Amino acid sequence: MKYNRILVKFSGESFGEKGQAIDRAKVQKIIEEIKSLKKAGIKVAVICGGGNIFRGREAKGGDRVLADQRGMRATLKNVDFLFKAMIKSKLPCRVYTSFSLTSIYAKFDYLKVKRDWRAGTVLIFAGGTGHPFFSSDTSGVLRSLELGVDVFVKATKVDGVFSADPLKNPRAKKFPRLSYQNFIEKNLKVIDSTAVCLARDHQLPIRVVKWEPGNIVDVVKGKNLGSLIA
Repeated sequence: MKYNRILVKFSGESFGEKGQAIDRAKVQKIIEEIKSLKKAGIKVAVICGGGNIFRGREAKGGDRVLADQRGMRATLKNVDFLFKAMIKSKLPCRVYTSFSLTSIYAKFDYLKVKRDWRAGTVLIFAGGTGHPFFSSDTSGVLRSLELGVDVFVKATKVDGVFSADPLKNPRAKKFPRLSYQNFIEKNLKVIDSTAVCLARDHQLPIRVVKWEPGNIVDVVKGKNLGSLIA
């Protein structure tokens, strides 16, 4: 295996279409992928996006801080659904949130997280960084650095990093590989530039791939899917 420890951010669209109920079949595909990774001996952590439920940018003209707080809490719906489905599938997992909740989920505690990570428990992180103005991409890189993973994988609806949105512009150019600085200078959008800057400062590779069953497994095996920022 090329990578033995990974953190995957599944975009909100991996759970269901925007404004619609969470799709059980889509969640089951995520679980099957995690099972395959665990079977191969890979340590796995997950960040769930919430774009299918809420997008902070839609609050344009309103209070950005309050909008971001709502967005962070919106991710909990996907986290809750994934966690319960994983328990039902008998996958050992634990959820840690970035803010205090009166619920079954614990607030992030580095020592407890590392203990669970060493034990091979699948970790699910909820609520972004717990602060406004930071995306779930940035929280994904932050948690990746805390865990010491080999690569941060963003599993999304497009097959890598493009010069423009390929879903809107069929002439958009794909970049199979970029340096952190190239990504920032080109002002590309598939992943938050703050996340890329943080990854650059600590030399954490980022792989952006289209989410399809089998793709994450292929990435850890070393298959050159999507785009690599490194």
